[in-house]
Amino acid sequence: AGLPRSNILRPLDLGRSGAPKEARNLVDKMARGGGRARYRVSCSVGTRDPQEVMAMDGTKNGKGTAPARFVHLHLHSEYSLLDGGNRFKPLVERGKELGMDAVAVTDHGNLHGAWEFHEVSRASGVKPILGIEAYVALGDRRDRTHTGSVDGGFHLVLLAETMEGWRNLLKLSSDAFLNGFYYKPRMDKSTLAERSAGLIAINGHLGSSIAHHLLAFVQGGDQRHWESALEEARWHAKTFAPNERGEPCFFVELQRHIEEQESINPLYIKMARELVLPLVCDNDAHFLRREDHDTHDTLFCISLQKQKDQVDRIRYSPELYVKSPEEMVALFPEVPEAVANTVAIAERCNVELPSKANHAPVVRVVRPKRLDPYDGGDLTAWFKRVCRTVELHPFDATRDSESPEELRRGCDEALRLLCEAGLIWRYGVDGVSEAIRARAERELAVLSGKGISAYFLIVWDFVNWARQHGIPATAR
Repeated sequence: AGLPRSNILRPLDLGRSGAPKEARNLVDKMARGGGRARYRVSCSVGTRDPQEVMAMDGTKNGKGTAPARFVHLHLHSEYSLLDGGNRFKPLVERGKELGMDAVAVTDHGNLHGAWEFHEVSRASGVKPILGIEAYVALGDRRDRTHTGSVDGGFHLVLLAETMEGWRNLLKLSSDAFLNGFYYKPRMDKSTLAERSAGLIAINGHLGSSIAHHLLAFVQGGDQRHWESALEEARWHAKTFAPNERGEPCFFVELQRHIEEQESINPLYIKMARELVLPLVCDNDAHFLRREDHDTHDTLFCISLQKQKDQVDRIRYSPELYVKSPEEMVALFPEVPEAVANTVAIAERCNVELPSKANHAPVVRVVRPKRLDPYDGGDLTAWFKRVCRTVELHPFDATRDSESPEELRRGCDEALRLLCEAGLIWRYGVDGVSEAIRARAERELAVLSGKGISAYFLIVWDFVNWARQHGIPATAR
């Protein structure tokens, strides 16, 4: 799966001797903060005809007008808690209505909605692109020293191109919560470098590391900030290196919402030209339609704990909705390759989650062959003694020889033994009626049939350890 290398469109190197002098001067002027001037960056795509590039955006190609094509690659659902307002079913239906056959969801710092999004999209005939808008710590993700400056990390969009990329996203997200949580679940450059395979990275949001330096450059003019921005871009391009087909896996992101973003967009184009990096545009969609802005503003006020009529509060642009391909083409007329690259990226991202796979945990159980009969005395002491005879051990496929069926049978038998002892402890030797016995058999059969006896044993193991050590504990 994936497109040939030439399908990823890169900005023409305007610094080459063949580039017109006035074009170079205009880009340089824009890089110095020349306002909202627009510059049409031509495309260098090998043998691809520039007219064909334009046709990908739905503009005249001399043979009629092709339909505009665009895919949202930076989009937030309701799982961007108290920030995103898109729900999956209306989202994919709106996407189809607008002629888009793929859409990405990149929620803030989590993959909580990925499975639901995948299933809803597949059922609707729309390709789901699984991603995350990650938080990347300035230094070590485990450092929780308060600085008052970007403690929650910089923003970085990551998309899963392959199943390897999806597995890396899962690892990165889990580690961000377990080891990097400080204000936000944070990754860092070491974890990104370790697990970059199969991922496509997009950097350019105002909260990103590159934008941080570019804004400082625009505001102060210190050349060191420009060099720092270039260094950030180089690190990302090296970390998210081209895949085995030579297709780039790092893209410079363009958005067009507010004045600050407009002030650095020319610098992004200049950067892409200098470092020969591909551009991509997006709309950072937080809600579905333009008229949903007020509802989303209410949601955001709840997040900020602000009143809607407060003057001194953050307000999102009303433009952050799921725009049509035609609207996106019109928004970026000077960089048609940035629009076309959204389609090329979408065609490369092919992750299909197995809907019928069983991911229930397995454990290796050490247990007696039969229940030690109750011989009188303290029932609780006897029950604890029975519990101590059951031990759970992690299963290591590289070392242990048990088959999946043997592991499953062992878990079923261990759970049955514990339940038999539990019935006697709870109801007494003569108190287990036929109705109680029937209920126990029915519930054990359900757990065995679903293949989740091991899950219940794992939970039991936590509770049992606590009780054996005098710590009150229960489970539900």
